[in-house]
Amino acid sequence: MTKPAISLGSGLLVVGITAGVWWNWFHEPYALADAPEVDVTVRAEKSRYPDAQETAEDVDTVVRVYVQRLKDGDAKGIADLAGPAYRRPGPTAAEYVREYGRAAGGPVEVTVLEGVVPYFNPVTVTYKETGQRQELLLVKDDGHWWIGLGDGDPAAGMRP
Repeated sequence: MTKPAISLGSGLLVVGITAGVWWNWFHEPYALADAPEVDVTVRAEKSRYPDAQETAEDVDTVVRVYVQRLKDGDAKGIADLAGPAYRRPGPTAAEYVREYGRAAGGPVEVTVLEGVVPYFNPVTVTYKETGQRQELLLVKDDGHWWIGLGDGDPAAGMRP
């Protein structure tokens, strides 16, 4: 009797490695929770370039997660949305919760502005209930959008 070319254990190992690679490549590192519900509209500013609309679609998840965590008062969760090049995002995240947390309970409009560099994008967050406006910088790193929170220079690694 001959042994099969691949044992059951080896086959499971290959499946496990494949699943891990898929998870890391295609799974976003953040996601909307089931609650609390938020009322967020994400749109691109008027532009003659299609990139602004594409970016608005691309950043939709991270800004919705940001508003949801604001509404929930989750400063640690907001700090987790900080770009990898940023250090000590906690104090900034806590400040945002204090300043905008209550306003995040009402309708929120996010306008994606035309960025000069494709992986750095400014957005304006308008809290309709209070009239407050917030400017955020979104940074794309390793295929995902992050929020510029805390101390850091996301372009530092790109300089010669």
